[in-house]
Amino acid sequence: MRWLLISLCALVVHAQQRIYPNEYEYRDNRNNNFNNPNNYDVNFRNRDPFRDDFNRDYDPRGGYGNNYDDYNLFGGYNRGYDPYYEQLRCPQYWIRFRQSCYRFIKSPLRPYNDAGRLCQTYSPEPGASDLLSINDPDEHGFIIHQLDWQDPQHRRWYVGARQQSPNYWLNPDGSQLLNMDNAFLPWGDFDLYNRDFLAYNFSKELMHWGFQPVRGDEPLLFICEAKIEAMQKLLQDDRTYTYGLDITDPERIPRGPHFIKQPEDTIFDVSRRKIYNHVALSCLAGGYPTPTYEWFREDFENDRLVAKKINPLDDGRFTISGGNLLIDSPEQKKDRATYHCKASNKFGTIISESVQLNFGFINEFVLKRSPESGDQNWGKAIYCDPPTHFPSVRYYWSRDYFPNFVEEDKRVFVSNDGALYFSALETIDRGNYSCSVQADFSDTGRNGPFFALRVNPHSNYQQLKFPNNFPKAFPEAPIAGKEVRLECTAFGYPIPSFNWTRRGGSLPKGSYLTSFDRVLIIPKVTVEDEGEYVCRVYNDRSSLENSVMLNIQAEPNFTIPLIDKHIDSRGELVWTCEAFGIPDVNYTWWKNGRQLVMGYLDPDDRGRVKIQDNVLTISYLDDERDPGMYQCRASNALKTRYSSAQLRVLAFKPSFKKSPLEAETYAAEQGNVTIMCNPEAAPRPKFVWKKNGLVIGHGGHRKILENGNLVITSVSRDDEGLYTCTASNELGLDESRGRLIVLRGPRIVEQVRPRIVTSVERSLSLYCQAETEEMLDIAYVWTHNGIRIRDIDVKNSYNRIRMDGGYLSISNTTFADAGEYECIVRSAVGKISSRSNVIIEGPPGPPGGLQVINVQKTSATLQWTDGASHGRPVLSYTISGRTNWNDTWFNVTHGLYAREIDRYTGRKEAMLENILVPWATYEFRVAAWNELGMGVPSAPSPRHSTPPNRPFIPPRDVSGGGGKIGDLTITWTTLRPEEQNGPGIHYKIFWKRKDHDSEFQSLLLKEYGNTGMAVVHMSTLEHYYTQYIVKVQALNDVGPGPISKEEIVYSAEDMPQVAPQLVVATSYNSTALRITWNPIDQTREKVRGKLIGHRIKYWRKDNREEDSVYYLSRTTNPFALIVGLIPDTYYFVKVMAYNAAGEGPESERYLERTYRKAPQKPPSSVNVYGVNPSTIRVVWRYVQPSPEEEPLQGYKIRIWEIDQDMSTANDTIIPVGTKLEAYINTLSPGKTYRMRVLAYSNGGDGRMSSPALTFQMGAPEKYRSDANSISTSLFTIALMCLTLKMII
Repeated sequence: MRWLLISLCALVVHAQQRIYPNEYEYRDNRNNNFNNPNNYDVNFRNRDPFRDDFNRDYDPRGGYGNNYDDYNLFGGYNRGYDPYYEQLRCPQYWIRFRQSCYRFIKSPLRPYNDAGRLCQTYSPEPGASDLLSINDPDEHGFIIHQLDWQDPQHRRWYVGARQQSPNYWLNPDGSQLLNMDNAFLPWGDFDLYNRDFLAYNFSKELMHWGFQPVRGDEPLLFICEAKIEAMQKLLQDDRTYTYGLDITDPERIPRGPHFIKQPEDTIFDVSRRKIYNHVALSCLAGGYPTPTYEWFREDFENDRLVAKKINPLDDGRFTISGGNLLIDSPEQKKDRATYHCKASNKFGTIISESVQLNFGFINEFVLKRSPESGDQNWGKAIYCDPPTHFPSVRYYWSRDYFPNFVEEDKRVFVSNDGALYFSALETIDRGNYSCSVQADFSDTGRNGPFFALRVNPHSNYQQLKFPNNFPKAFPEAPIAGKEVRLECTAFGYPIPSFNWTRRGGSLPKGSYLTSFDRVLIIPKVTVEDEGEYVCRVYNDRSSLENSVMLNIQAEPNFTIPLIDKHIDSRGELVWTCEAFGIPDVNYTWWKNGRQLVMGYLDPDDRGRVKIQDNVLTISYLDDERDPGMYQCRASNALKTRYSSAQLRVLAFKPSFKKSPLEAETYAAEQGNVTIMCNPEAAPRPKFVWKKNGLVIGHGGHRKILENGNLVITSVSRDDEGLYTCTASNELGLDESRGRLIVLRGPRIVEQVRPRIVTSVERSLSLYCQAETEEMLDIAYVWTHNGIRIRDIDVKNSYNRIRMDGGYLSISNTTFADAGEYECIVRSAVGKISSRSNVIIEGPPGPPGGLQVINVQKTSATLQWTDGASHGRPVLSYTISGRTNWNDTWFNVTHGLYAREIDRYTGRKEAMLENILVPWATYEFRVAAWNELGMGVPSAPSPRHSTPPNRPFIPPRDVSGGGGKIGDLTITWTTLRPEEQNGPGIHYKIFWKRKDHDSEFQSLLLKEYGNTGMAVVHMSTLEHYYTQYIVKVQALNDVGPGPISKEEIVYSAEDMPQVAPQLVVATSYNSTALRITWNPIDQTREKVRGKLIGHRIKYWRKDNREEDSVYYLSRTTNPFALIVGLIPDTYYFVKVMAYNAAGEGPESERYLERTYRKAPQKPPSSVNVYGVNPSTIRVVWRYVQPSPEEEPLQGYKIRIWEIDQDMSTANDTIIPVGTKLEAYINTLSPGKTYRMRVLAYSNGGDGRMSSPALTFQMGAPEKYRSDANSISTSLFTIALMCLTLKMII
């Protein structure tokens, strides 16, 4: 199956070539993104303020704008698919544009001439590689886009143009720099003398890249350009260490050494010599055979650095084991030096990075120190005076005793310079202080002596001041990748606050503030973090600022490391390395641990080997002299680093053992196919192709590529057959065979309907079916208006869209579903499709251009233009509106017909008559109707206001009553804003006495505005509780509105004039009294209003009447019950009548006593016995009342169903003096009940037995038996069916 899958995959690719030739044509740039410096984004937009013709969309296949379709990526017009140009690509770290490859050289920095020589090194062919030649604005746009991405630091870059005469610039390729005047940056006062070379520079004023003349002797970055054909030899092929070898075990693949672990700088702690008295340096390398190691010590002899091999036989203190160097009893004078190791096997030798062996120590502090003193509210710095030490140490300060460390706060700060700073001294700072240091390389430390700090009173305070050149950077020369600490402190009172900013930019990402904002930490500083950092200190009285410049250095870091090379014998090697570092790096080349120097090469190598900075070129590779381990060394003042790689020079005859031709290759009819021929061979073989034994010539629709692949375009059935690839070189030949099978593409069996008409919210179904070769699968793809319907679209439709192969259904269709649908059938050899145009009918679309004209008080004219009809004619319209009084849209009219006023534009007009409200600001919307319903409303019209008019609606809910005695109070519901019809709304009231007055009196309430109440004060108090006929009228500034209908309203009431008679109180129980009296005559003259109820006043006999309590009875009944009284207590009672005006006179008082207490003890020994299915017998013990209780009157048996509340219980009363038992025969068979027993008296119900008894009545069927046995077994069966349960 493997060969079948591979063939089908290749078949798919070449089918895509035929189906999408343009897409396949520029596939080299399809995956480009800004994260890859080798790729160029085909979609970037370049904006150049110097030229208008730059402001067009860039296209990599030939530039901007209209060139897109004419000029392709490979540099020719209308080439179409060309296998030769398709296979050309740029080497790694080069960027392609048209037919050229570009390299942006960031290291080394070189003058113009040296930069040109380095660019020429990449190709020996004259003119094939040189400094950049700018030929047109499109190429300029490409370059400045790359500079925007590649150089955020905006440095200068050499290009190849050179000035031959004033304003005559010539490129290295001999072309003139034309039509680029606007690409030059403005010169201004710039001195152009002797500046005959060009460089790209970034203008901060214009924020753009442009050309700037330079002298040519300045070391700058530069840009190389090479022809893409000449760069093919630099392409990194897919050869590995197994190329040409028949080895499958990855651990036994022969290869040279490579470092897995580099040695590291080491510090020997002298103070720990008694604990451990040795030091170790280690390196580790991989490779097969396993590498061996040697260690070297680097010393200067006659100002020349010489590496001396360490031989453990010469000095017994040294031991070498594997890659480890162990030094016993190390001594500073002998062993403090630089070391490196070498790793070697039969393929060569490599050198490690050099490391330092140093000896760390901290001497003792001076044992005595003088006191320090300072002034109150003035700043103070106390210096540590540390002992001699190596390397750096950390500082700590203690107060009074160790380890009582000084804690930092807004006043106190411990700097990395070791000093203790007080922004302003206070008396609490008096004490004894000591400075301690601890080594960075171990836990070794020293404690300094304690000394006194005295704080002297001072009448003044210190102004803000920066001490000791603050702010400072630690370290002073920061290195990229390391932590940088920017410190700032100040003296002054009040205590200052701190703020860090970066001039001209923001603080670095990941940086943070600490130590009360005094310290800015940049954890891993980068070169981009360079700049001026400003510390501002401020307090309530003043502010001050100072800055520190941050200049970042960088150790060499390989941005382009060496990679292993496996090259044919007599081939050519071009090896490039590149490292970034500040200061700029220098490059040297090494082979097998020995430096390659042009003047010291073997005579046989001097014509073949060329070194130009970071480029090593070897021509006519020799498999005896040239293989080995090579290293590119990049060094600056900070560090030296190596990049290592192995060179293998190969020579063997071709072999198809690892990659024979596919046994069967499938091709699509009329498509393209490539038959891969990829044998292992060195040198590169020549290829001969045969079909069915006949040699294939190079031409026609068959082309043999340089890599041996056979490309067949426009494949037909005649191309089927057995193909043989023969590869040969001077060492031999080999061949491999494979068969080409041509397959036909899919065919449509059932087309989708070409036109489908449906309506919204219905279902739509489309179906197509295809067939293809039996051995191939087909895939159905559906598109809508050219956009593929994906599985995620189906999932997100929540079952509205269903897709199954050639079946597509859409439910609840919308207008968005209309358009062209295409069923595409794909197989590995081609595709075919069928289309359908779907029309969705539905309610009309929203009308547009809505205007309101001729606005009147209640009418208006509207004009609009109909929206989309959606397949059906418009029948009518609905006008909706909203006003300033109501934000909610409401229908103004429905079923409106409009007339056409312009047949060319379809403009419609309709009249709204007697519908609108005066004095309102309207917005209107229009919605159209057709047979399928109402459409979406139009956008709201501009706002228009109707003129005011008099009110149309009378006040509603006219009523009244209440107020002072005799007053007539009239109330009504005010008109809502939309009912007022104009400004200045007010009211007029009318009234007259019923059955007395013939004419209405009136009162205009204009000054009260939109009020809903008026009070008419009568001149006499005799008209209390008198009927009036009233009505209300609304008015505004335009005129009066209608008058409301007449209503009856009573005037205000007076207080009752009579008191209740024959008031009698009787005891109800121990805590309540029942009060009765004769009803009062409810006449107008006596009650003087409407009787509401009675007010009862009561108090204890022993208390004063002023301490009485009132009970309000809200009924006209001549009785009431007052509760909550004390048992066996005398109470006085009085009664008063009351109405809305208040209460009348009090009645005579009446004295009565409450009963004594109800029984306080519950019945005990309560038992229940079953008699029959509906009868029980209950027995209990007698309850003896105490002297404080009323005599018993009887007992109550309280029974209720278990699922009911006790309030539904039925009481069975047993009078006192009878037998203490009761028969309850009203129960239902089979039901469960609860029961409690209590005693009662005149004092009320006593306490109930507890807990409640629960029992269940027996089922009737259990009592059915022979008549002779009923009497004997009845009692027994009743007991069997009765369940008693105690509820706790």
